[in-house]
Amino acid sequence: MGWYNSPGSWNVGKKFGKLAKSRFWDGLFPGPDEEPAKCFELDGKQGPKYVASRSGSVLQYTGHLAYLIMQISKEELGTQVEGKRITKQNKMQPPPNDQPNLTLPNEEPARTIPPRSGRHALFAIIPMFVSITACVLCVCMLDWFCFSMILLGIVSNGIFSVVIGSARLVLQGVNSASTAPPGDGMLMDGDNIVLLFGKEEDVATITRGKFVLEYNSLIRDEYNAIGLCSFLLVIQLLLQLLLISQGKFGGQIMFLISFAFSWAYNLYLSSIDNEYIQQQVILRELRLEEKHIQTFVFGTRTTAAVFACLMLQPPGVFAESEWKRLGFEPEDIIRNFMPNNTPVWIAWKEKVLEVMRKRDGSRDTCHDLLKIDSSDEETFGQADRELIRQLLEDARIAYDQAMNEQNWLTE
Repeated sequence: MGWYNSPGSWNVGKKFGKLAKSRFWDGLFPGPDEEPAKCFELDGKQGPKYVASRSGSVLQYTGHLAYLIMQISKEELGTQVEGKRITKQNKMQPPPNDQPNLTLPNEEPARTIPPRSGRHALFAIIPMFVSITACVLCVCMLDWFCFSMILLGIVSNGIFSVVIGSARLVLQGVNSASTAPPGDGMLMDGDNIVLLFGKEEDVATITRGKFVLEYNSLIRDEYNAIGLCSFLLVIQLLLQLLLISQGKFGGQIMFLISFAFSWAYNLYLSSIDNEYIQQQVILRELRLEEKHIQTFVFGTRTTAAVFACLMLQPPGVFAESEWKRLGFEPEDIIRNFMPNNTPVWIAWKEKVLEVMRKRDGSRDTCHDLLKIDSSDEETFGQADRELIRQLLEDARIAYDQAMNEQNWLTE
């Protein structure tokens, strides 16, 4: 739908000309070679840190898809979890643990995204009609210079749109071993935490997957076709600069009018939220419906840390020996929230771990474990006792919230 005389051909040609990979094109369009997905801003954003709760792996940086998932979390208002102290906002957005498998056996984990239609395609008729009408009026005025330059703009921009738009958009996943543990873990970006529950290949798609633009073999061959189209756009600008001044005043007005309508349409296209569309694609392809996503706003990082530990704990597993066999290390999860290792924090963490060992008991039993005992009274001074009381209060709030959400998670 790009058959109109569009401004900005020089910038477009220089940007996409870098896709061509031969020495000739590298000399004409200098700069690092990029993949098509990066040129269209479908890749290249750095995602947050990822901590796996079972495998023990830690990725300091994830990919573009994880970045988009984190942005979704940040935009959610969330449910405010009650607490006496509200100091920070921590958002937790756990997708469900019943994610469908993205792949069939022995197949690459990739999904082709169908083309998206909308008003933008319908509105393209306006600049196309104006550009063609301008050509006809230039012929009526016998202004062959302006006619040829408007026609050149229509043809060069149209061919470029057809070639560059012929790609298939693919959501590329990551293969994982059939014996891999569940991919449960968390994305961490400051006070924004996203808990991920699901099969390893599904979570790996979020943390290490990416969008890919796949062209047919004719275009993919060093992207020479894209290089030629980009070169044509650069030549278009140079010829228009030289020859439009030779045309008649009426033809020059027609040329500017075609530019004005095309510029307005391009401005409309640039106002479309590209990241929002990508987010919706991920949610749709991974079948993350609204019922699969929950967002909470916690008052403190300690509340968020305990909530994360309880939610990531393997269901029905309470013995530490079983935790180690499954690769679950709750101390490491807490350490990623708060690296504190003072006596107060050590005592608090031990109480949290004791609750995790006995959480199959009653609520009162677990709440009793999250209270100061006589040994704490003897060991700590007044200031430390007040601190641990506040920390234990946060833990009780997190325990109640986690128990409420356990039923939702297993639905």
